[in-house]
Amino acid sequence: MARRNNNQEEGGLNLDSLMDALTNVVAVLILVLLLVQANVTQKIQAFIEDLEPATQEQVDLKREELEKLKALLAKKTQQLKEEPPPPEEIEREKLELEKLEKDIDLNKDLLVDLDKLKELEKKLRSERDAAKEKTNLIQEEISKLEGMLDATPVLKAPPPEEVTIPNSRPIPQNAEIYYALVFGGRVHVIDPFTPVEQFNDEFNKHKRDFLIERVSQKGADRYIYDQQKIVDHFSKFKFGGGKGQSITIPPNKYGARLQIIIVPDEKAGGSSLEDLGKPGSEFEKVVKSLSSNRRAVLLFWVNPDSFNTYLVARKLADNAKIPAGWEVRADKAFGIVLADVEVKPLEEPPPPPPQPEKPATPPPAPPPLQPKLD
Repeated sequence: MARRNNNQEEGGLNLDSLMDALTNVVAVLILVLLLVQANVTQKIQAFIEDLEPATQEQVDLKREELEKLKALLAKKTQQLKEEPPPPEEIEREKLELEKLEKDIDLNKDLLVDLDKLKELEKKLRSERDAAKEKTNLIQEEISKLEGMLDATPVLKAPPPEEVTIPNSRPIPQNAEIYYALVFGGRVHVIDPFTPVEQFNDEFNKHKRDFLIERVSQKGADRYIYDQQKIVDHFSKFKFGGGKGQSITIPPNKYGARLQIIIVPDEKAGGSSLEDLGKPGSEFEKVVKSLSSNRRAVLLFWVNPDSFNTYLVARKLADNAKIPAGWEVRADKAFGIVLADVEVKPLEEPPPPPPQPEKPATPPPAPPPLQPKLD
């Protein structure tokens, strides 16, 4: 009996120890739970404190988004309940998709063209800007020139030249006509007699060498001379007189008559307008020498670019009491036909072009204008 009681006492002690241990464990767990809960509460409080309060606009926006989502959800739910479309509609949609794909390809091409157009636009804009800059520079230059013009004093025009109306009269039949070519601001006196005299003297010395044919006819015989020999001979001959003038006999390819051509030196020949204003000019000496010839007549050929030069020269000729006249002509050379010497053409002339039919009785032609004195 006593031994059984001892066992019961030991069992009670073990149960009490177990209960104490469990109580301690539970207490520790409760303590840990309280600590964890306190920590979580602090974290939540800190998170809430860190959150920015939502404004009324944000709340309204979120409500609108929520309503849209609800509507979308209802639409999708309704679509799930609907029956699938028939095959015909599916085929129709496929055709629409193919059409859209083609439109997409076309739009791609259009986009490529659009890129090119953009590049062209960029290029044109740059050209426009360059042209605008150039225009601005020109405008600045124009403004400078206008300023210079404003600062330039206005020059007074020289007094007008007085030109009297000529009293035309015919040139005498026995007159010896000398010519004065006025062009380029200079006046060149042409002596048409001395070169012909020099030619005749030299030609008569060698005409036997030039002769190639004698044609007998009623009256005086015809003598035909070798044109090339005459041209070659006189290409080495030096004509006298004609200061500042070139005197030559060029060939006449298809003609039977030769010419003496007198060409004044445009820069150094004759007398300039400035020279005419000085006493003893070359032109004044020539007209004074011509004044001793009672048959001498001076005919001016005036180029429109040198009318002032003519007026000064004409005044000198009038002072020398030489009969004179003038014509508006632009000739810069003078030709003298050697009518007494017939030469053989170097080549046969080509046939003349066909002429239009002339009326049976053509109207009479007006008489040609002849130079006159004034």
